[in-house]
Amino acid sequence: MMLRNARLTGFAAAFTLSLAAQSPASAQDNFYAGKVVRFVVSGGGAYEAYARLFAQYMPNYIPGKPAMIVQEMPGGGGIRAASFLNTVAPKDGTVLGALHGSVITAPLLQPGVADFDVTKFNWLGNASRDAYIGYVTKSSPVQSLEEAKTRELIVGGTSLGSNGIDMAIIGRDLFGLKFKIIPGYKTSDETKLAMERGEINGTVGSTWGSLKATDWVQRGAVKVILQHGAKPHPELLNVPLFGDYAKTDLDRQILDVMRVRGEFTRPYVAPPGVPKERVEMLRTAFMQVVRDPGFLADVARRGLEFDSPTSGADLTAEIERVSRTPPETIARLLQVLGSFNDGK
Repeated sequence: MMLRNARLTGFAAAFTLSLAAQSPASAQDNFYAGKVVRFVVSGGGAYEAYARLFAQYMPNYIPGKPAMIVQEMPGGGGIRAASFLNTVAPKDGTVLGALHGSVITAPLLQPGVADFDVTKFNWLGNASRDAYIGYVTKSSPVQSLEEAKTRELIVGGTSLGSNGIDMAIIGRDLFGLKFKIIPGYKTSDETKLAMERGEINGTVGSTWGSLKATDWVQRGAVKVILQHGAKPHPELLNVPLFGDYAKTDLDRQILDVMRVRGEFTRPYVAPPGVPKERVEMLRTAFMQVVRDPGFLADVARRGLEFDSPTSGADLTAEIERVSRTPPETIARLLQVLGSFNDGK
């Protein structure tokens, strides 16, 4: 009898240990069952299109298969959405962000505005490396970057902190290009409408994917006059690089900071404080989505740019690297951006 009781006691102990070992994973597996996850997206156009595709496909790879919805939260080149994720959103993985790449450098370049530390966010991955470009309308009096050296070009964008405004300031104040800069449009779609109305001649900080999502290139309604990358995009081999106008090593270092946020154009993120196991689950689901044949077919059908998606771990490492940019480089860049007055 004592032997039988000992065996039962040993079995119970082993069973209890087994449950203890499995319970964290089981809790993670069951967490999303019956829940709704919000994707807060910081812009329209291709940003929204990508977020809606992730909301469609990502539940297939998350245990519990939650419903996913998209909530637009434009403003400040992604700063408004990032601030919401940092300070307001629940820290349990039920609210995620689809942000502009400019958020990556916001604490460096807008320390009084960005109330978050990008190294504390849980980066899930970057959906695609999209080429940042500048383009003008067919009716613009300036049709090339060379012409902008001697003739005024009216360009627009959202706000200081977004590529459309920041790169225009750099072009004007460091490279001597005659840009008249008009900020204040809420989204890239509003900027496009301003071009159609003739309020502005173009923009110097849109993405190639966002432009291709329209029919403007096919109709010949616009002309691409610059690109921001370190090397030409395969579809834009005859378009000059913005970096070719840099005059000094410091100018080139400044462009390197800007390149990072332009290179990682579609970063996806969970707020600080989400449990580590849940973050890893979301990171895995993210990478499964960007390999999903249905997702890739939908991306192609919508004419979205898709190139070299980045894992959460690799994106995190690059964000930490740029956060260690030498102070003198940041000081000069802040001096240039800080001299900008809205409407001037």
